Amino acid sequence: MEIHPPTHPILSVREFLVHLSMVTIGILIALGLEQTVEAWHHHELGIEARENILNEIRDNKQKVDRARPLVAKNKEALRSSLATLRLYLAHKPPKHGEMPIPVSGPTLSTTSWTTASTTGTLSYMGYAETKRFAGAYQVQAVLQHAEDEMIQSAVQAFSLAGVNPDGPAGMREDQLRDLERQLSSALGDVVFFDQLAEQLSREYSRVLQTK
Repeated sequence: MEIHPPTHPILSVREFLVHLSMVTIGILIALGLEQTVEAWHHHELGIEARENILNEIRDNKQKVDRARPLVAKNKEALRSSLATLRLYLAHKPPKHGEMPIPVSGPTLSTTSWTTASTTGTLSYMGYAETKRFAGAYQVQAVLQHAEDEMIQSAVQAFSLAGVNPDGPAGMREDQLRDLERQLSSALGDVVFFDQLAEQLSREYSRVLQTK
């Protein structure tokens, strides 16, 4: 914005006040336009961030929903392995002593949410909407932590199962007991993960259905 001096000498107070009023009005208009442009820019940033977050939540929901049938199979496999192990503990070894210890979970993204948080773009969206997004991502964080625990339990069980090259048939009773405890822990972690996955899927749906 440029402010130009009068083109001729000001000869009266009235003339001075008129010129001052024109300058003041010009400044106010310029400031108003600048604030309008900035507000519109923030509005556009908020819309873009909202769409990015919704797309991320939509993709994450698909990953969670696709993973749940696999998690259900993992639960059944662990229950079967636990039942097989208990046959060994009861000195009734089965004909087929396979004890699978599967583990799987979705890889979920937080990129859009983290970007909007670190850049301050969340402030350009409504409070209620931001709160809904935050709730979904909080449950997602709990699920991801549970997934880490689930994987760790499965790895530990797998390590115990591999202590003897002959498998359970060659393990001592104390080793079998240790493996039983670890398999039970792994199964509990998978059950807990599945419950959280169901809760997160519902939370995603609630956010996506909210207008």
